[in-house]
Amino acid sequence: MQQTYETNLRCQKCLATIKPLLDGEDRVLNWSVDLDDAKKPLTVELAAASDGDRVIELLAGAGYEATPINRPHGQPSGAPQPLATDAPENFKLSNYKPLMLVIAYVVGATAVAESIHGSFEWPRAMNYFMGFFFLGFAFFKLLDIPAFADSFSSYDIVAKRSRGYALAYPWIELALGVFFVSGALPFVANGVTAVIMGVGLVGVAGAVFRKQTIQCACLGTVFNLPMSVVTIVENTVMMLMAIVMLAMHLST
Repeated sequence: MQQTYETNLRCQKCLATIKPLLDGEDRVLNWSVDLDDAKKPLTVELAAASDGDRVIELLAGAGYEATPINRPHGQPSGAPQPLATDAPENFKLSNYKPLMLVIAYVVGATAVAESIHGSFEWPRAMNYFMGFFFLGFAFFKLLDIPAFADSFSSYDIVAKRSRGYALAYPWIELALGVFFVSGALPFVANGVTAVIMGVGLVGVAGAVFRKQTIQCACLGTVFNLPMSVVTIVENTVMMLMAIVMLAMHLST
């Protein structure tokens, strides 16, 4: 039984507040929220049609509003409603404009740094790319670390269990950025990158394949980037680059 509600949920902090309430309710089998939609719809899979009002009570207790939508005239509040996410989702390139701009900055900074040397070398360019990537992404995360941690912990398998890891992650990226750009501690930098990108990939892939409507925290919470295959590609590319660099260092 599925029911959709219009809510006043606004951000990842809101989702972090209601998550333990909905997850801990036996009558709620599954749920998702579309923060990109103006109505911030909460879609809930219920054990029975009569459980619909329980969701309203749970959100009200946390200070939020939930109003059933698309209810035909005369239908009881707990009756199942059409699932808003049943329709195919359209990929909107405009949603990823901030991410594309940051990647363009990273590529441009890499080209400028390589031009200073007077010749192009792939290993050095990869170091620059990874360094500027981490510095750029860490910047946005550092703007609001607690908010980033809230969003990150909604899908990362380590951050879910360790708030300290979620809070430290932007600083880890900042340190990796400095190491890659300066060329310091290459084994450490590439090893740590391969591990955290691999671990992150597990959480990202899980969220995408479960079709969770959550915010990607790759650029912190400044931009509301949707979690998608784009995030999987991002993590995979960085992980593979780190592995290639490790292999190159071991072979020399």
